[in-house]
Amino acid sequence: MTKSLIVTLILWVAEVFLIAVLVSDQWLTNMQDAEDRMIIEYMGADNDRRIRDEANAVFNVLLVETGIQRNVYHFFIPTVAEREKSVGFEHFGQTDYFPLVQSKLDVLFGTFYQSLRRFFLLMSWWPFLIAVVIPSVVDGLVQRKIKQSNFDYSSPLAHRYSFYAVIGIVYLLLLGLTFPFPIPPQAMPMACVGIAFAMNVYFAHTQKRV
Repeated sequence: MTKSLIVTLILWVAEVFLIAVLVSDQWLTNMQDAEDRMIIEYMGADNDRRIRDEANAVFNVLLVETGIQRNVYHFFIPTVAEREKSVGFEHFGQTDYFPLVQSKLDVLFGTFYQSLRRFFLLMSWWPFLIAVVIPSVVDGLVQRKIKQSNFDYSSPLAHRYSFYAVIGIVYLLLLGLTFPFPIPPQAMPMACVGIAFAMNVYFAHTQKRV
């Protein structure tokens, strides 16, 4: 389990840095605008504003108020005063290197901000998740009880792969926090329904205890 978590973390960090290297800041801006429009159309402007405010608050607490964002930019991009003190290097990288570095840092922090927005979008669906999971689990347990009473067959294969399906959906949702393309908000309720269905199969095919 620990090994799987480490691999997941490594994949997530690698995904973030690949996005920072390969994606432009304009692409990220266009993606955020497109996702905003989809959220407003599907969930309304009020929900979009609430999600945006929550993401802004957490981003400011974690990166702005702590000075992390400012220090990272300063570490890679010297100020005008620092450039003027560097005799012979006053104009180094002003038109190519430093603009490129700033663009990639913009993408890096923009990706983190976008992942916060998607996280709060995901969290806004937890009441729906509970509403569909609880009946599915109860139905699965009822089916299991029926199988126990009439000696019906419980499939170990269905039991195992339904568990993998739940893990896979959650895994995909976590990786999806940083996907470099717009994610329709409809993906969240679809994932909730998928989890509920998989849990229904999982409990329905839990092996009978003798």
